[in-house]
Amino acid sequence: MTPGEAALRAFEALPHAMMVADGQDRLVIANAALWGEAGADPARFPPGTPLRDLMRLLAFRGMLGPGDPAALAEAALAEDRSILQVRHRRSADGARLSEVTTFPLPGGGFVLCAVDITALNRAEATARSRAALLERVLNAQRSGIALFDAERRLVLHNASYRRHSGATAELLAGRPALGDILEGLERAGEFHALRDRGHLRAVLAADRSRPRQSERERADGTVVRFTSTPSPDGGFLLETEDVTDLRRAEAEARRRAAILDGVLEALPHGICVWGPDRRVALFNDAYLRLMEGAPLQVGDTLEEVIRRRAEAGEYGPGEAAAVYAREMARDLSVPQERRRRRANGTALDVRTAPLPDGGHVSVVTDVTALWKAEEEARRRAMLLETALASMRHGFTLYDAASRVVVANALAERLGGLSPGALAPGRRFEEVVREQVASGALGSGEEAEAIAAAAIALDRTRPHRMRRRTEEGQVLEIASDPTPDGGFVVTHVDVTALAAAEAEAQARAGILRVMLDNTRHGICLFDATGHIVAVNALAARMCGLAPEQMAPGRHLLDVRDEQIAAGEFGDPAAAARFVGARSEEPWRGPDRYTRRRPDGTMLEITTDPTPDGGFVRTYTDVTEDRRIRDELERARAAAGAASEAKSRFLATMSHELRTPLSAVIGFAEAILAETEPGRVATYAGEVRDAGRHLLALIEDILEVARAGGPEAGAGETLLDPAALVASLAAAHGEAAKAAGIAFEATAAPALPPLRSDERRLRRILRALLDNALKFTPAGGTVRLAAAADQAGGLVFTVSDTGIGMAGEDIPRAFEPFTQLDGSRARRYAGSGLGLHLARLLAQAIRADLALESAPGRGTIATLRLPPGITISAQEAPEETA
Repeated sequence: MTPGEAALRAFEALPHAMMVADGQDRLVIANAALWGEAGADPARFPPGTPLRDLMRLLAFRGMLGPGDPAALAEAALAEDRSILQVRHRRSADGARLSEVTTFPLPGGGFVLCAVDITALNRAEATARSRAALLERVLNAQRSGIALFDAERRLVLHNASYRRHSGATAELLAGRPALGDILEGLERAGEFHALRDRGHLRAVLAADRSRPRQSERERADGTVVRFTSTPSPDGGFLLETEDVTDLRRAEAEARRRAAILDGVLEALPHGICVWGPDRRVALFNDAYLRLMEGAPLQVGDTLEEVIRRRAEAGEYGPGEAAAVYAREMARDLSVPQERRRRRANGTALDVRTAPLPDGGHVSVVTDVTALWKAEEEARRRAMLLETALASMRHGFTLYDAASRVVVANALAERLGGLSPGALAPGRRFEEVVREQVASGALGSGEEAEAIAAAAIALDRTRPHRMRRRTEEGQVLEIASDPTPDGGFVVTHVDVTALAAAEAEAQARAGILRVMLDNTRHGICLFDATGHIVAVNALAARMCGLAPEQMAPGRHLLDVRDEQIAAGEFGDPAAAARFVGARSEEPWRGPDRYTRRRPDGTMLEITTDPTPDGGFVRTYTDVTEDRRIRDELERARAAAGAASEAKSRFLATMSHELRTPLSAVIGFAEAILAETEPGRVATYAGEVRDAGRHLLALIEDILEVARAGGPEAGAGETLLDPAALVASLAAAHGEAAKAAGIAFEATAAPALPPLRSDERRLRRILRALLDNALKFTPAGGTVRLAAAADQAGGLVFTVSDTGIGMAGEDIPRAFEPFTQLDGSRARRYAGSGLGLHLARLLAQAIRADLALESAPGRGTIATLRLPPGITISAQEAPEETA
């Protein structure tokens, strides 16, 4: 057999699928294992078969993995087989895993070998799983594990060992020796509590062939126990355990034991502990003190102690043997409690209780004071029973279960019950039902309703009620809770009190009628400032609702509500009012007056009462004050009139004297003059002075006539534009002579008006005269007429004269008044012009107003009322 034949036979016998392809991607040879895995007949794929056909066969047989076979075949053909490649490939069904290796050939082509590693992969996965499980178990241990070999090198450890020892992962990496680990821990300060390095030598020199145990406190305060156990291979296993809680529990137990010893000594109770062998185990000083005269020692048996005390009379009178037998017969396996009085007069409360170890504990308490208190309570109970029997009230005490505890005979009699009906133990409901049956609660449905209400009462709260018996007796029945959950029911005969209350209510009703019908607000207060009685008028005068001044309310609370309601004005005014009053405003007598927000005036009077209280009276003095104010205004008006009269006399004497002097003087001159020319001149002066005098007299008479019976008479139709033109012609020359510009305008198409022409002209002439008089040369006076939006007419006279202050405008309308009241007045005149103008304006139902400012002139506005004008169609008819 040639070497080539041997190699070919070996190639065919290989258990792994193999194939060879040339450089043109054609099949050269494939062994039986490949054809077997592909499930194909090799005769169908002879040498020279394109590699693409073979790859599609393998892909469709699932040997190239899961997915689209065509795509898998194309991907396999695209692989670079000029380099060595090793990859794992799983069959389409996932059951097999193959390691596919591609070897490039020198002349081109390649060899593909697929080895089935399914079993190997499963074994490795199992081994990794077991190793991971072992590692999880090891790391889950709360105890630290560290395995060292015979050379004392670390082979294995878990996380707890790192945590307990304080070592880092880097320090334990590899196979560090025990000495290196200890040196690293020393540098990290883990052995801070040890003063020298002798511990390191001791740990290193320790015999690890025998078990040993040690503890160490770490730098963070935790305490770790180290247990070393030898292993068969010459190494050792080191186990660590955190015993911090254990050491702390032991320390806490020692501390608690010390506290318990202190408590035992501090307790006022005597404690004696007996062991399961019935011998004294321990006792405190209080036990010896309370059992003075009955000595005791640790180790004494119960029989010895009882015998000794029985013979000494500790347990009271009687034969010692009998007393001993009685005390020894006590069953100490169950708790017991008893009280006894010692020979020295003290009383002890003795309690015994079994212990878990079979012994028992005996606790003695000095209850001498309690014993005496109980004796006193029994004595007081006897006195109470005597007092109950002699009480003038019916008294019944019920416990928390509504059962009678104690009752006196009067309770049965007033409750309409037969003797013995309130015997201890009877239920409240039974008592009520017996009252219904006896007729004590009335008859029929009324009695049933009273009984049902009484049974349903909430006994945790006090209750009061009154009931009238068929005999006319009035009973007050009260139910009050007791601290132990029970309640007390008392019956009181209040017939006389009820009669007195009825009389008082009748008197109170009469008083209430008197209070409610008086014309003054009245409020009665007690000595502390709380309301006792009040009528509705007082609350109304205080600006409050009746419930805000109900009996029982305090005066200061009422005042606070008045402040909140704005009764004393804004907050600042209220603060001033309160500040002016005392801390206790009810201290009287006192009287003051204040104005309420609605304008009414109140007079508040406070007077003391004999019992220390006070009564407050509220009187509406608004009308009285109004009358006083009117009288004051009348007095002021009379004074003003007198002053005006004086001014009038002074002004008129001056104004009349001037023209009269001119008349007399020029008349005398005429009598003495012979030249005709001068006589004519003097006569003209006499005529002018007479006319001036006549104008003054006409002003005075016009004032007297204004508003008189002839007001409104002589009304005619007027043309406003013609009126303005005639006034302009009359005053234009005077304005020109004074160097004053005069303008007169009338709005076009002004309707005719019906009015008193004489008075209207007199008003406008007075306004123009006034404007010309107080306007200096170079100024301007304007007269204008226009229609009013309201339907009337408006005449305005404006000037650029000296003007006046706003506060002086009302005085300008006063009669016989000039704002310049000095002797050397710059402007002549009687002071009747504006006063007369206003009077005449009122007479023709017009309104006259002034607007002025110093140095800025004056505007006088005469506003005629709506309806004074007539239409153009009505004017001819009116004229006809």
